[in-house]
Amino acid sequence: MSQWNIILFEKQLRKFINFTIKNSVAYSILAFIGLFFISALVIMILGIQNISARIRVSKLQNENQRLKAELLVVRDKLAVLDEKLKVLAELDMKIRLASNLELIPKELRDLGYGGLKDENLIAEVDHLLLRARFQEESFNYLSKFLEEKSKMLAHTPSIWPTSGFLSSGFGYRRSPFTGRSEFHEGIDIVAPPGQLVYATADGIVRYAGYKAGYGRYIEIDHGYGHVTCYAHLQSVKVQVGQKVKRGDIIGHVGSSGAATGPHLHYAIRVNGSWVNPLNYILTEYAGK
Repeated sequence: MSQWNIILFEKQLRKFINFTIKNSVAYSILAFIGLFFISALVIMILGIQNISARIRVSKLQNENQRLKAELLVVRDKLAVLDEKLKVLAELDMKIRLASNLELIPKELRDLGYGGLKDENLIAEVDHLLLRARFQEESFNYLSKFLEEKSKMLAHTPSIWPTSGFLSSGFGYRRSPFTGRSEFHEGIDIVAPPGQLVYATADGIVRYAGYKAGYGRYIEIDHGYGHVTCYAHLQSVKVQVGQKVKRGDIIGHVGSSGAATGPHLHYAIRVNGSWVNPLNYILTEYAGK
């Protein structure tokens, strides 16, 4: 069949109308109609995709704005942390100067400084973490050092062992018994009999008893090479091996041994050598 016959009924004219269309024309019309519907469908799909894309872009823009706001907050907090680390580094330096310790080299102390940059935020965070860990290690070292220093100070004689007045100092003097010059290895503090005698630093009692020439006698080992001696006591209130603290009562003033009257003979040895006790007493008068 080379052509199509189309019959239409006209209601007003009450008759049939006959059209004849060649196949080529019919196929062209059908192809056009099909192409029209396909194009409409494609346009509709593209429109839907465009709307979806716009929605996604809008969401991404909102998310981007939110992330930018959060990034600003993070950068502000990192800037505060950066400043605090600088303050801690300054404190670290002051402690080391006061403690006569070696300072941290400048290239390490300035580690990670230089400000925060958006394009290199991750690297800056890594630098801050590195500085924080480095500062933590430094403070741990300082803490141990100061703890040991505090312990050493607690074990260093620093107070008067009793109340009274100084009658004889450290060094060579004329012996009250022989009249000849002799070395006096401590100081003599005149005080009433029974006057309290105190340990001048933390330590362990190494000797407590009677000793020729010194009478009732106490010797305390404070560690770090320091040893204190207390002689001519009326009584001894500690025993060998006992731990004492600075200010603990260890005995009473007396005149036992080779003594011309009631007083306390107080002496200090450092690494085996006698030293002047007055150089270790921090208070201005003979008292606790």
